[in-house]
Parts: sequence; C-alpha cells; structure tokens
Amino acid sequence: MANIPQTIGNYRLEHELGRGATSQVWMGRHIFLHERAVAVKLLLSHDEESVLRFTREAELTSQLRHQHIIQIYDHATPTNSFPYTVMELVSGGSVRQRVEKDGKLPLREAITIFRQIGSALDYAHSRNIIHRDVSPGNILLDASGSRALLTDFGIARLPDQRHTSTDMIMGTPGFFSPEHARSATLVTSLSDLYGLGVILYFMLSGQLPWETPPQHPDYRFDAILPLGYHGVELPLEVEKIIRTMLAIDPQKRYPTASAAMEALDGAFARSGIVTDEQPLTLGEATAVRAINTAPSFQAIGLVESEVEQALAADLLREPFERSHARAEELRDPLVLARVLDQWSTSGRRREFRKQHLGRIVNLREVRSRNVYFYQLEVLLETRTEPKDVEEPDANAPDLPVQKEQNRWQVVLPPPSAFEDDPGRAEIIPGSERVIACPRCEGSGYELCPECKGSRRVLVSRPVATSDGGDGVALRRQQEGPGHVAASRQRAAGQPAHLNDAAASETTQVRQVLVPCTVCAGMGRLKCDRCHGEGRLVQRRAFEWSRRALKASSYDDLPHLDENQVRQEVELTKVYEERHIGGLKREWSAVPGLKGLIANVQKQLGTDTCVAMAAVTIMMVPYTEVRLDLGHDEVVIEGETEERRTDDRVHLVQIYGFENLVRVGSFAYDGSQKLLFFWSFLATIAMLLLLVALLLPIFL
Repeated sequence: MANIPQTIGNYRLEHELGRGATSQVWMGRHIFLHERAVAVKLLLSHDEESVLRFTREAELTSQLRHQHIIQIYDHATPTNSFPYTVMELVSGGSVRQRVEKDGKLPLREAITIFRQIGSALDYAHSRNIIHRDVSPGNILLDASGSRALLTDFGIARLPDQRHTSTDMIMGTPGFFSPEHARSATLVTSLSDLYGLGVILYFMLSGQLPWETPPQHPDYRFDAILPLGYHGVELPLEVEKIIRTMLAIDPQKRYPTASAAMEALDGAFARSGIVTDEQPLTLGEATAVRAINTAPSFQAIGLVESEVEQALAADLLREPFERSHARAEELRDPLVLARVLDQWSTSGRRREFRKQHLGRIVNLREVRSRNVYFYQLEVLLETRTEPKDVEEPDANAPDLPVQKEQNRWQVVLPPPSAFEDDPGRAEIIPGSERVIACPRCEGSGYELCPECKGSRRVLVSRPVATSDGGDGVALRRQQEGPGHVAASRQRAAGQPAHLNDAAASETTQVRQVLVPCTVCAGMGRLKCDRCHGEGRLVQRRAFEWSRRALKASSYDDLPHLDENQVRQEVELTKVYEERHIGGLKREWSAVPGLKGLIANVQKQLGTDTCVAMAAVTIMMVPYTEVRLDLGHDEVVIEGETEERRTDDRVHLVQIYGFENLVRVGSFAYDGSQKLLFFWSFLATIAMLLLLVALLLPIFL
C-alpha cells in the first residue's frame, strides 16, 4: 500500500478492487471531473516481457469496440512510476465471485451472460484477436447484474503473432482447452469457445465439468459429467450441445458462439423453456414473401436427420453451419427465384427454358436436408480354440506363477491399418505347467527301438564252405583266411584238373551278434520328445489372424439419384472416427450404417470379433422444391385451340453447396393421383380382356 502512489496520471486512487500475480486494479476518480469513476490497472512488475504484454493488452483491447468488452480510456508506461491502464469501471464483481458467493446461477441469468460474452468473442474473432484466457474471473458484471463484460486480454494474440512461447501453458486451469495444454501456438478461436462452454457449465452447476479437473502435469481431460449429477435438470439436447462445445477435437466444436447459441435457443424452444432475450423465431427471422407462392406454400428449413441426433457430439460442426445457412437462404422465394433464373437458361426440358423462370413458377413447398454417404471399414480378428503345445524343459527357465488368461484377454500387437494379417500362434500367459515326459516317463531316455535294450543285434553274414565235408571246412577255418587266399593263388597257376577241389567250395549265411549301431551299444536313446530332459513345459496357445472388410451405403431418397449426385458435386466430410476393439454403439442408431453393421455382425462368433472399425460420413446438402409452372398452355386439336391450365407439380432438386439444379420425378396433387389410379386400373382391365379373347384361339 505504501508503495502505491495516491495519484496515477489524472486519477486519484481510492481503494483496491482486486489483484493478480503481477497487477492490481484500483477504483480511481478523475482529479478534475469528479463524477468520472474508472478502474486503474497497475502493473507491479517492470521486467521487459511483462511490460510488453501489458502494453499489448491495452493496444488490443482498445481496438475492440463492443458493448460487452471492457473499454480502454488511457494507457501509459511512465519511467518513474507503474505502467497503468485506465478502463471502464464495472462494479458488480466477476462471474467467479458471483458463483463462489451464491452458487449456481438461474438459467435465464446464465444464458444471458453466455449470449453476451459469446457475442463479444465472435466480435473479437472477427477482428482476428484470440483471447486465450476465457474464464469466469475475466467476466465482469455491472451493478445490476444484467450486463456482462469480457476483460483481461493480457495473453491475447493475433493469429500471425510470432513471439508466443511454445512450451508455456497460458490460461486459467480448469477453463483452458486441451490444445492449451499441448502448446500455446495451437490455441485458436475454437479454444476460446471451449472456455465459454466450461463457463456455461460452471454457471449452471457451480462446478467444473469433470469429477477430477485436468491437472499438471498430464492435464487429462476426462468424460464430462452430466448436469444432472449436480442436480441441474435440463433437456438431454442441451447436454449434447454443451458436450459439443467441450469436444476434445476442436473441429467438432461449434465454429462460433452464435452457432452454439442458436442450437441452445432451438433446444429451449422445443422443450418449452423460456429464456430472456429470446431471438426471433425462425419464421420471423426469414419471413416468406408472398411472391409466386401458392396459398399453401411451406418453407421448411434444414430437417434434422438421425446422423445429427446420434453423432452430434462427434460431428465436424463447420459443414453443418454452412448447410444450415444454405437451407435458410433457400427458404426465401427471392433466393430460389435467382437460383432458378440462373439454371433455366441451360435447362434441358423445354418447359423450363424460360427467362425469369423463378418469377413465373408458383412455389408450393421447399424442404432441405443433408444426404449422407457412409463408409464402414472393419478389421475382423479370429482367435482359434486354444490347444496344448509343449517344449523340453531345457535349462529349467523361471516360470512366473499367474492366473491363466482367457484367449480374448491376451494382448496382441495393436492394429494400425485395415489390412489382412496372417498372424501367428500366441501363448496364453499363466497356462504354463511342467510335466514329466509321458514318452520316457521322466527318465530322459527310451529303449533303443533296434536292440530293445539288449545293446546287440543279430546280423546275417556270409560264411564260405566246400563240398569236401565239414572236416575240410573246419580245417580251412583253422588255417585262417590267409592260408585260404594262398591256396587260391596256387590253384590259379595249376592245371584245370588240379582246381576241382577249390571249385567245389560254397558260401553259407549265418546269424551273428554284433553291437547295435543305432544306439552305439548303449541300449537306449535320448528321448525325442523331451530331448533327454525328462520334463516338458506345456502351454496353451491359439492361432490368430485378421481380415479387412470395407462396405459403403448412402441415404436412399425416393426421387434422388445419389450416384449421380456423388459424381457431380464435391462431398463434404462431416465425421471420421476409428474405434479400437469393436463397433461404437451410437453407429447402430444411424439407419445408413445399421445395415452395414448387421452384415458385419453376421460374421462374428465365439472365435471372431471386431479388432478395429472406422466410419467415414460424407455429406451433400439437398433441397427439394415442389412447384408448378404457373401459366396456361395452348393445345391445338384440329382447327381449334384449347387453353388448359398447366397445374402439374414438378420436383426440382437443388444439391451441393454449388446449388446444382435438376428436375426430378413428377409429383402429383390429389386429383392427379386419383386420375393416375383410375388410368392404371383401366389399363389392367384392358390387358385382362385381351388375354381372355386370345386364350381360346391358342388353346
């Protein structure tokens, strides 16, 4: 207090209003203009970076002239005193102080503050200024509480600003976005809208949206708690809108605060909830002009489909905002007239080749919707029934004792792409057990199959004998093989009649015991099954493989050729999600995906599941216009002219953001439908009569 001067510039400081880490805010009064009360913000730190940010805050804020953004009156950085900024005085305190004091705010008050601060953010974003610290402490209320003002642009930046610190987290914990936690350079206008969504939840419930708020250092953003968890009962549609604002992916949030407010206003209107500052109703905002319209003309805006209902929180919001704006434009007969005028010069059908076609036709009905094209990619994983596998218990490895897992509990390499994978065998953890080898009964060896453990085997060997009887043979055996060989050499040199005795010799085969060559005389062999260990490690294993499937479909509208549309206009991606471990439940709520998913589920069973699935949804905005040509046509029959009113109802289709036009199938009013019905019956009767007449001829 002693260090703060009594006067700053032309203002006398009266009392402190609040303080931050590096600044204080004082209530000041002009020295000469006594009725002029202001807020004076003093910067207590004099380092270069702090002074730079302080000056930039004043500079950026001074560029913004909006009824819900604090106004800057003066700014200076004197060399002998504190840098200061003179601002508009707002005496009602901040939203944070209000909630901490009184708890959750009434719905009307919370929505009013949300609408006002949202308009301030949209204005700042239109000037390419990002606040980066949208939090309840930076929203001030006037004394009446009916006016909210956004303040403290101290860390705001322009998109092309270069001196933002990439490794610094800027903002108020609990209110900054997931991209804040990753890098300051990733913060965009969508990050400000995330903070605004947290503020709305905070005002309605008095609490932050998570059971455990994101905290340093991991900043994990858990699932959003329902408002009903805090005793706030609001329609489910409102809950979905808040979850959309708090989507982790910035592209899935509403692109502007006004888009979120419009969604909330629609949800409140459908639920019969009245809030302050109700906007014009849809009919009042885009009043249909009674020019070239039938008395029963209906102009219906964008009809919500099951895609928006089932996947609202995960849809990319920007395409929907464009589609909604397009549908609202085409509700206006004058806009339709311009579209038809531009197209009529190139119309292929004669009745539509007219100048100022849009002024001639009578509009009967306009209805818009989005047409969706779906693609489902699935990776099916098959795991066979486990079987026992074994290996020798070599070296007695350490086998941890653990509970045996189910085959579907075994963690496999995560899939990364939708491609076929032949897989391999996988051991089930906890299934290991050591057993005695059944073949060798734990001995590690088995009897030699050749000698049966006797170590010897009988082999057949030839033995030479002669006709001279057993004595000669015996003598020759005693004389040995050397003597026999010598006798044969002598006999070879003798006359033929002297070799008769040798010629009379014969050979006999006898069984002889020899060492077993299979077991090398050991009588046993190492067990092939256990490799001589006597023990086996037995486990359970299964085979796994993966197979990729791809299927597509589209919304099949009665009068629309979707394949032609796909070729003529550019499809806009509105949804792309990949899910590991199955199919997301909300996908089945989309009719265009339901059939694709049913075909996949037919292939599932006890051995097959979905390892990974991805859905991509593309969109084309589509408008149906029913009209008649609004004129009398002249029909010449012979020499007479007959004027007939051309009241045929035509279906004109406008599709794509390019607003391409084509004439679809005819639509009919009630009288034409009846005429068509009786004509059809008459044709059938004529055919039956013709068959009855011709049948006897052929028989």
